[in-house]
Parts: sequence; structure tokens; C-alpha cells
Amino acid sequence: MSRGFAGNDTGPERGDERLPIEYHRGRGLISIRRMSLGSGYRYLMESVAIGDGAKRAPSDLVAYYAESGTPPGVFLGAGLAGLADGRGVEKGSPVSEEHLLRMLGLCADPVTGKPLGRAPNRALASAQKRIAERVNAIPTDVSPVQRAAIVARIEEEEHARSGRLRPPVAGFDLTFSPSKSVSVAWALADPATKQVIYDCHRRAIEMVLAYAEAEVLHSRSGTDGVVEEDIIGVIAAAFTHWDSRAGDPQLHDHVIVLNRAQSVSDGKWRTLDSRGLFKAVVMLSELHQGVLSDLLTEALGWGWDGRPRRHSDRPRFEVAGVGEALMAEFSQRATAIEERTKALIAEFVSARSRQPTSTEVIDLRRRATIETRPEKTFRSLADMTADWRERAVPYVGGQPESWVASLAATNDLPLLQSTDLSDEILADVARVALGKVGEQRATFSRYTVAAEVHRQLHGARFASPHDRITVASRTVAIALGEALLLTPPELYHTPLRFRRPDGTSRFRAKGHEVYTTTAIVEAETRLLEAGKRSEGPRVALATVASTVEDGLPGRSERLSLDQAMAVQQVATSARLLDVLVGPAGSGKSTTMAGLRAAWEAEHGPGSVIGLAPSAAAAEVLADELGIETENTAKWLYEHRRQPDRHAALTRLRGQLAGGRLTAATAASWHRRIAEVEADIGRWQLSAGQLVIVDEASLAGTFALDELVSAASDAGAKVLLVGDPAQLSAVEAGGIFAALVADRDGHAPELCDVRRFVNEWEKKASVALRAGDPMAIDAYHAHGRIVDGGREELLDALYQAWSNDIGAGRSSLMIAPDTATVSELNRRARADRVAAGQVAEEGTEVSGGATAGVGDLVITRQNDRRLDAGGRWVRNGDRWIVTAAGADGRLTVRPSTGGPTVVLPARYVSQHVELGYAATAHLAQGRTLDTAHAVVWPATTREVLYVSATRGRHANHLYVDTCYDPDPQTGHDKAIQPQTAREVLTGVLAREGADISAHEAIRRAHDQAESIATLA
Repeated sequence: MSRGFAGNDTGPERGDERLPIEYHRGRGLISIRRMSLGSGYRYLMESVAIGDGAKRAPSDLVAYYAESGTPPGVFLGAGLAGLADGRGVEKGSPVSEEHLLRMLGLCADPVTGKPLGRAPNRALASAQKRIAERVNAIPTDVSPVQRAAIVARIEEEEHARSGRLRPPVAGFDLTFSPSKSVSVAWALADPATKQVIYDCHRRAIEMVLAYAEAEVLHSRSGTDGVVEEDIIGVIAAAFTHWDSRAGDPQLHDHVIVLNRAQSVSDGKWRTLDSRGLFKAVVMLSELHQGVLSDLLTEALGWGWDGRPRRHSDRPRFEVAGVGEALMAEFSQRATAIEERTKALIAEFVSARSRQPTSTEVIDLRRRATIETRPEKTFRSLADMTADWRERAVPYVGGQPESWVASLAATNDLPLLQSTDLSDEILADVARVALGKVGEQRATFSRYTVAAEVHRQLHGARFASPHDRITVASRTVAIALGEALLLTPPELYHTPLRFRRPDGTSRFRAKGHEVYTTTAIVEAETRLLEAGKRSEGPRVALATVASTVEDGLPGRSERLSLDQAMAVQQVATSARLLDVLVGPAGSGKSTTMAGLRAAWEAEHGPGSVIGLAPSAAAAEVLADELGIETENTAKWLYEHRRQPDRHAALTRLRGQLAGGRLTAATAASWHRRIAEVEADIGRWQLSAGQLVIVDEASLAGTFALDELVSAASDAGAKVLLVGDPAQLSAVEAGGIFAALVADRDGHAPELCDVRRFVNEWEKKASVALRAGDPMAIDAYHAHGRIVDGGREELLDALYQAWSNDIGAGRSSLMIAPDTATVSELNRRARADRVAAGQVAEEGTEVSGGATAGVGDLVITRQNDRRLDAGGRWVRNGDRWIVTAAGADGRLTVRPSTGGPTVVLPARYVSQHVELGYAATAHLAQGRTLDTAHAVVWPATTREVLYVSATRGRHANHLYVDTCYDPDPQTGHDKAIQPQTAREVLTGVLAREGADISAHEAIRRAHDQAESIATLA
């Protein structure tokens, strides 16, 4: 049994990559699932080839072509040498059920059954021993399905007998999946080509595993594991599976790594230190993709295309010649459910002469989900291949094997050796990689840089994986040489026996050093100094008092005590850069309105302008405060053009003064001069102005540095308004939290939460914000937590949302990843079509969904050329479709009412999505009646807090207690359920926000100088 996570550790440390989970969807990846002591092996054994197949060499794919199931697992890893009392186990030899049961049931030697290192909990160990004995006694003539049922019953009985203790981690399931184009080409190839692709797939796994053994994986010894131990290698068992859970082609291997390894220093068996593995998983995924690409190019001459990705500027590399439509055909699970649901609704209407209720639609969809799920059968690869080829005919013609053959020899790039690239060339790659990492993170590790280096190298082909790894290592070393190491030097003497061969201390985890860039440190330093400077404009205390007393212009409400105090602190402070902290629902907008009134009373109308990280947020700010606003990136872009405008103005004035012009020409020149002067005035700050930056936690450090510099030059003041407990910037950030912390508890802050109707929810949201697990009790006591598996949770969430919408409430479904958002959006549209609220026919939008008349859609890119009655189309805007053109265009109007705008077909296909559900990043800043949010074990505290604070009347949490990071390759029986409290407690401990380099330095020094570390 396992608990799955992809790219994030489960401890308080943040995962090394902040990439959203959907970044990996649809491409090659390595996902990780923890496997608990017990029955996690069963789902692997159930699908293994039976009969004569189990006796054949696992590497011979052709031998299994006609067999049902998949080949037996094979042993991998350098740690095999220490098994069987030192005799060792041959790499590539088959893994039996007894082997796996000893590994994952007892943490024991798979050959001898002797414990490897410290034995697990005695009661659990006894239970696993009894399970092993009873499983071994099952007759050999029992069918695989019957055997699985018997094993399940045995485990249930023995676990109940042992008191259902929470079992420890016995191993890790590293699932290696090639990109979709590789799986599709493999699925349609002739047997000989299939074998070649399969061999490359297995070789890539072995190479990446060997790299991880040498560079990533360690164990620990000493009190609290203070000493890092190099290991001889891991003990692993690799199981190949042919298809996804939906029956689509998806070649992948489950590589089960035992949570025991032998230390180099003393030969003792200890548990693995999984922290490095989780921090390095994204880097290993990128390495795996590059290595596999090189092997396939070497063997088959395949070329590779870099293709665009939704919501990311990073290309995904696919086999050249494998079309997007063909890959989409083999990713049809959601579409199949929709089509079957539609048919069941039609049958319902025909039988009962009425439309089904929302509850009945949920039941019909649940039935469709079950009916469209492929039957649990052990089909042969030959049968699967026949089905896949039939489905591919409309895309590649009647001879899929020939089409696969046509992909050969399409590589036109040279095969590089490591010696072909000089340090000067690699320095350019290192500079680009370090620049991208520095733009995205304030602090980072070696693994973060290595992952980006591998991405930069995906477009090159290497003669061998060794050449790729060598070049990447050299490039990483160059990049880190240009970075700043924040981890402090050793403050104590380390005895020789605790040092590695290179002289470094084994008290320090390898690869966990924290780095930043000079540019980040300098930008943060300037901002922190600006927060202390006192030459900014201010407002007299008497003016503030008068404004607060008179009330806010155009508003019925008056400022509360905490709001009035915040206005006074900000307005009367002469700080060049100030902050205002406001938890979710604390009345930041009203406070800013009071501040605007006080500021304009002293500095005049128009002296307050607003900025926000997104255009949609800037528009909201304009509506709430009645001031000119803009998104920060646009303002900075235009401000950088000021020197060009001044030069153009000088040129125009000179031409006007020096030439003999007709009256008409002179008038034209005067109009042009007036336009340039207006632009200069619009994008130029002036003395006494107040620049309010809303949602400041989402603002990047470099953008704020540039803005504050402009304000300083002009004699203006910048106020950052936000909440450091909410989501942070996509680019390098964390500076808002650092500026707040730099005020030593004296930053202006709003204390009274006003958004929620229920008093208990006000208090619970504050506890949630602070990471206090007691908040969980409050949400649970008021029925706000639903737990279960993914599909039942989505059913419950969707039905609750549908009921709210039907009752006339504003509501939003919030999901952690775009794949789940898309699934919920499709479900909402299908039901609205069935209810006659939305037209069935429509236009294809981004992600492959359809939008028709009546649909709610969201635009995902700013486009100032698209005018909707005086306002332009923004990223995050919500619209109702009023017409869908046959040419792919959509006519839409704002969801709140207003003039329509026609969205061009190209914009629709790339930047329009259905808008019934959203991620937390899109939801931040919104206020609705209710919100319904999915929570995973990999969710961060900031995402949970934002998701749980959108609704005035109710916020419901749907906690996935059977989370699988890669459901397409997952197996229900491999997941050990957690309780909702366990999941939510882990989420509250998992901070995902970027931290500033200065904060990272402080933490590193505090840790290095702590009594615990020195002891």
C-alpha cells in the first residue's frame, strides 16, 4: 500500500520545485508513491504474466506478445550485491511474489527472509509473517482473480488482528513513464520495433536509477539521523505495464525501491533518506526524458519536436511526426464518460418523459464512470495492439506499422559527444539556466538548477546518455559557480571519520545547499532599505482624523477601529515603501478607500493610482476604489519606454519649430505632440503620489524593485497591500513577507475578519492561516469536510456546487490542478447541455473542450486589441457565450453584464477555457457565496487557505484520502487511505510560498548556530 506524492516531500521542507502538478501531465515523468509495510505488492503481482510466460526471460518482449498480463518483475540496483548472505542477486533476474512479499511485507532479504537492519514494529512484523505463510499456502491452481480475493481477505483479517497500526514505509514506487508520443509509437509498432523501444525504455530506467544511487540517494545514522551515509546501492524490483487505467497505450515501469540500503562506511543496513529523492524527482524526470530520447534516436533515428504547453512557456518534446490528434485519441477517458452519460440521460428522458434532477444526473454519471471503465482482464499485448491499431487508422491510415517505420531517420541534428562542447558554450547554457531559475525562485538548490539545465539540453541530441550526463554535470557546476551559496560555512570541526572523500562534512546533506543569485540579493536589499527610508510623501494626522470622522465618499460604511488605525499608520508614515497586511476577508478594499480619501484630501485628486499583478485584479481595484489602475507588468513596460517618448517629443518639437508647414500639417504635428505628452504623463509618477499595489504577495521581487526605484526618483510612495499567508508570486518572490517581517511586528495589519457570515468561520480561517491544526476540528464540527477517494469526492463536490448554483448562489469549484479543473468544467457543461441551458454545438476551446451559447468561459491572456465597449479582454475575465461561429470565433459578454466582444478563432483555441471551476491561483481575490475545494496531501498551506476563504456563507473542503500523484498508472489497491485529519494536518505543515534570499540566510544561520545542530 502506498501514499503518493509527485515532486513534494511530506515533511515541513518545501519540495525543490514549485511547478504545478499539471506541468508533468501528458509528458514523460517519474512519479513517487510511498509504499507502506504490507500489501502494496499485490497490485503488481495481479497483472504479471501467467502460465508459461512466468518462466521466460523478462527482457524478451516478443515472448510475452501473446501472453495475458505483463512480464514478471526483475531485480535492479547495485544494492543486490549485499543480499543472500553476501552471495548477491543477479541483476535482471525475475522477482517472485515471495520475493516481493518479503521486501514490502517484512523489509527483509528477498532471498533469505532475514531482516535488513532494524525490524519493523513487532506486531506488524508478526502480522506480515502470518500473511506470508497463509499466502504461500494458497493452491497454485487458483486463478489470478481468485487468488487476489483470497489475499485481500487474508490481509484484512491479519491487519484487524494486529490492531490496524499505521505501518511504516517499506519502499518507494518510482513510476517511469515515457512521453505520450513514445507510448503511442510503441503501441502501433511491429513486434521487432516494439522490442527496440522497450529495450531503450528499460535501459533509460537503469541509467537514471544508477545516477540516483550515485548522486541522490543516501541513508542516515546517528541520533536523529544527523550523519548522512553513502550507500552501496538500492534494492529494486521493476515491473512493466503496457497501458493506463483507461486502457490507452502507456508504457511504464513501476520500480519498487526497498526502504533499506547498505552503508558504505560500516556495511550496516539502514532506511533510505527520502528527502533527497523527493527534492530531486523533477530533475530525475528531466534526465530520464533526455536519456530516453538519446537512446531512441541512436536506435531508430527518431527526431524530436518542441511543442507549446498550456500555461507554461516551457516546450514539451515529442517524437517528430506523432500528431497531437493521434495522442489525444489515446487520452479519451473523460470523453468516454461524457458520451456515456449523455446516452444514459437520453434513455432516462425517453423512459420518464422528463429531464433528470441534478442528483439523478450525478447517479447517471457515476454509472457511466463504472460502465466505461475497462474491465479488469489480463489481455495480451497482441490483443491490446490490435485494438490500438484499429483506433489509430483514421489518423495514420490503414498500415500503422508502416507509419511507425516512417518515423525513423527523421533526426537531422548531430549526435554530440561531451568533448564537442567547450566550457565557453556550456557557460552560455549555464547562464540561461541560472537566469530562468533566478527569475522563478528567490532561492533554489542544486537539483533545481540541474533540472533547468536538462530542459535546456532537451533540444540537443547526444551520442550516448553518458555524454548527456557529463555535459549536464559540467554545466551545472558552471551555473552554481555563478550563483551565491547561502548555506553558511561549517561552524565546527568535523572529525575525519565523518567526512566524505572530497572533504565535505557528512553532517550536511548532499545537494541540499541553498543558492540564490546576485541580482536577487541586490534587489531585495534595495527594497528592504526602501522600507526603512523616511523621505516619502505623507499626510498630516489632522487630515487623517478629519477623513475618518467624515466617513468615506460614496460609501455607507465607516472605517472600523483596526481599519482607521491602519490608514493612520500608512498615511502619516514617511516611508518610501510601506506595507499593509490584511487576511482574507478583513476589509482591505474599505481600508484602501479610506486611505485614498485621506491622501487625496492632502495631495489632490488623482494622486492615488493602483497596480496589481494581473489585469483582472487591477480592474477589480479600479472598480472598488474609483482610481486609475493597471497591471504591474504593463505599467513597467510602458515606463521603460519613457526615454524614447521624451526623445520623440524633442524631435517632434524641433521639426515643428524648424519647418515651414501648412496649417493642416502643423495641426497634425500638434496633435501628435499632445498624444506623446499625454503618454508621458500617464506612465510617469510624480511627487506626492501614492502607488497602491494590491495582491502584493503575488508580485515578483524584480518588478517591485523597478517600481520602487521609479517612485523614489519621482518622490512618490509605494504601498504593498496583501497577505503573506496567501499564494506567492510565480516568479521570484517572497519579498512582501520579508518586508512585513522586517517591521518587527509593527506593520499595519487588519485584525477583524468580516467576510464570513458565520462567526466560527472567522476564527477558524485565522487559525487555518496560522497553520494551527485546531482549525480542522472547527471545519469538521460544522460539516465542512468531506473525505474519500477522488471520484466519489468529485461527485460530492460537483453535486454540492450544482445545488448552490441552482439555488441562485454564486459558487466556484476549486481544484489543485488543471486536469481536474478541466474534468469539472466538462462535467458542468455536459449537465447544462442536458438541462437545455447551454447549446450542445459550439466551438473547441483550449484543452479540447467545447463552448457553446450559454456557457461560462474564462479568457487566459490579456489582449488590448479586443475591445468590449471601452474595456479590453483580460486574463481571468469571465464571460457568457452569446454566439459560436462556424469559423471558431466566439461572441461573448461579461458575466456581470455589458457589451459583447468577438474573440478570434486563434485566441479562442489557445486562450479560452470553460469557467465553472478554477485553480486556487485564479480564485485568489474572488469573493463568492460558496466555494467547494479539492484538497490533496500535496496541497500547500497557502493553497488551502485561499481555497477555504472564498465563500461568504460556506467553504467546503473535499479531502482526497486515497491520493495518487499519477492516476493513469496508479492502482487502487496500492493506496493506503489516510484520514482527513492526517491529510489536512500535513497540508498545514507544508509551506509552499517562496521565501526571500534574506529570509533563507536567516533560517540557515539560525539552524547552523542552534544548540541542537552544534550538539
